[in-house]
Amino acid sequence: MTVPFTAFQFTAYESLSKVMNPSKQYDPITHCVAGGLAGAFAAGITTPLDVIKTVLQTRGLSSQEEVRKVSSLLGAGRLIKKEYGWSGFMRGWKPRIVTTMPSTAICWSSYEMAKAYFKKNLRESDGASSFGV
Repeated sequence: MTVPFTAFQFTAYESLSKVMNPSKQYDPITHCVAGGLAGAFAAGITTPLDVIKTVLQTRGLSSQEEVRKVSSLLGAGRLIKKEYGWSGFMRGWKPRIVTTMPSTAICWSSYEMAKAYFKKNLRESDGASSFGV
């Protein structure tokens, strides 16, 4: 589940950043907002996978025999649809988005700050670094 989440988050962040900050200058507010929105998008779109994963992780604790017998992604998906319908795949999407947004905003803001710091320091050293930049 981490791979699709990261792929969606990265794609959304890059797309939002291009729209919100076409000059690509360091702008902490833009990076924070774009990071938070990218995390919200990725969390929302991967929630069905998270619901399936949760069923598989908690099946041993379930009092329902049918849940304990689930052994695959497809089996968990069939059980969710049977029990809750299609809306069952989005169970918990609001809290997931709300908890993901701050962490992805902080992550992207920190990344962009570090990137700006290193770019500035490399420019100031005027190519004298051992990296050949």
